[in-house]
Order: sequence, then structure tokens, then C-alpha cells
Amino acid sequence: MTERVIVTVGIEFYGQQPARDLLERAGLECIRRSGSPGWPDDETREYITGMQGILAGAEFLNASTMDHTNDMRVIARNGVGFDRVDLDYCTERGIIVTNTPGSMADAVADLTFALLLAAVRHVVAGNENVKAGGVYDVPIGEDLASLTLGLVGCGHIGAETVRRARAFKMPVLVEDPWVDPQRIRDLGAKPVDRSRLLAEADVISLHLPLTDESANFVDAGFLSAMKPGSWLLNTARGGLVDEDALIDALTSGHLAGAGLDCQATEPPEGRTKDLVALENVVALPHCASKTATARKAMSIAAAQSIVEVLGGQEPEFVVNRDVLKKLDLQPRT
Repeated sequence: MTERVIVTVGIEFYGQQPARDLLERAGLECIRRSGSPGWPDDETREYITGMQGILAGAEFLNASTMDHTNDMRVIARNGVGFDRVDLDYCTERGIIVTNTPGSMADAVADLTFALLLAAVRHVVAGNENVKAGGVYDVPIGEDLASLTLGLVGCGHIGAETVRRARAFKMPVLVEDPWVDPQRIRDLGAKPVDRSRLLAEADVISLHLPLTDESANFVDAGFLSAMKPGSWLLNTARGGLVDEDALIDALTSGHLAGAGLDCQATEPPEGRTKDLVALENVVALPHCASKTATARKAMSIAAAQSIVEVLGGQEPEFVVNRDVLKKLDLQPRT
């Protein structure tokens, strides 16, 4: 029987047809369906029925959406984040979950600096002034070389962000206990603990995954310890930030501003809507990876993981590595 894969991301719309070709060359039946973060669980349950693999977008994949199917073997996230996938449940069921680290690193690092420049040089305000025919001016900004950048997290995206910061002549501090300090030094940055990061960085940029442990990582205590007049950047996940606390820090003047590619509620509702409406916030619609190059690389990497798992081989990027103990897959060489 031909194994079936459901694709819920827009492969055709970003020059990503090679990913679909890869699946079909492996003899897999590729079924296309566009997804969105707002899909109800009953629709998700319906479209994954009878599937052995899913090239997954933003849908929730957990017990409530998957308990009816015994066929699923691999969930390949088209991206780095996996906060919408219940890893414990998948591990228990023997379902491999993969992601695509590195494939979007350049795109996200680029957008991190787009947000940084927009925030510290008041790009949005200047654009609006010119278009409105108003005052031909903007508030005074800052040279990037005069600012110290602090990163929380130094994986693929964090490392590329450091490289860009060094090109802008910015000193860089990094907090990441999981990365060898020498690797951080080799990038041209300085490994530090959190207290020093918060006290010395003029800009703090988040580059860590959203998990149960990291939810509201940036809380009132974190924000109050940040340097007065500093900026916060988030191109990772909205759930990392306590938005009530961030609103307080921005409206009180403790923080100069924020650049947010992601929010707790997308599209914005409630307090998220209040946050993105602030004049000192630059907000984007979770589009950091939305370049043709990144999306193509992401989808090909995800498709390759599916081909490997359904072909009996261990894939390269397994998120729930404990599941491998339950499966008889050919190890990677």
C-alpha cells in the first residue's frame, strides 16, 4: 500500500515544489491542504486520518487531534518551533517529530536587524510622517555601533544574529548555558550570565524555543532588570513574553521600545492588541522566515525527514529523541 503524506503548508506558493517532488519520487502519495493557526481540532482530526506522515504547518497536533489514528509515523515541522506539537504524546505513540533548524537562520537574523533598525532609527514613524505630508522629521535615534546587543539563545539563528551584529560593530553578549562558551567567543561575542546580560545590554533579542519551562520567560522581573532605555526584540515565539508586563515597561518609559515579529495572540486580540498599538512598538505578522530561499529550504528539509522515516532511516533532526528507543530505524552514519 502506498504511504500517504498530508502537506499543510503552502509549498506551491513559495517556490517549494521541489519538496513535493521529493516526496513523490520516494513513492509517497502527497495530499495538499492549506492550514492556518485557527483550524478547529475536528478539521485537523479529519485530514490526518489514514496518513502516515504530515509536513506540518501551524495546526495543533496532540491527543485531541490524533487519538483516533494509528497510522501516523512522522510529523515533520516546516520550521524550527514545535510548541504546537505534544512531544510527550508523540513519543508515547512512537511518532517521530522533526524540525528544520538552520534552514531559516539567515532570514530570521535579517529580520531581527530589520526590527532593530526600525526601532532605534524610528523608521516606521518617519515613513508615516512622509506619507502623511506632516513634519519632515523623526525623533533622534542611535548608532548601532554605540549599542550593546544581548542575545538569549545562540543556536543557528542566534549565531547568524551575532555575525550581523559584528558587521554593524556592535558588542555582543550571549546567555546560553547549552552552548560551549568557546563557540560563543569564536563568533566574536562574550558569554555572560543573565544578570550581566540584563544590566549591560542596550538591546535584548530572544532566540529560544517556547516550551512549558520558557513560557513567560520575559516577565516583570526580567523587564525591570533590563537597562533603562533599552529595547526588546522577539523573533522567536510570542508566548515567551508576559505581555502585560511588557506593556507596563513600555508605557512607564523603562523600555525605549520593542520590535516584535510574534505575539501571544495571532492575529492580535485583547492585551496583544493593546501592545502592538503602542507607538514605541514595531510589530510584524510572524513573518521572519518568509523569504523564498528560507521557505524552500525548510520544506525540502521537512520532506527529507519524512522520506527518511518512512524509508526506515533515522532522520537528522529529531526533536523527541527518546522515541528512537521504541523504533527499529537504520541509524545515521
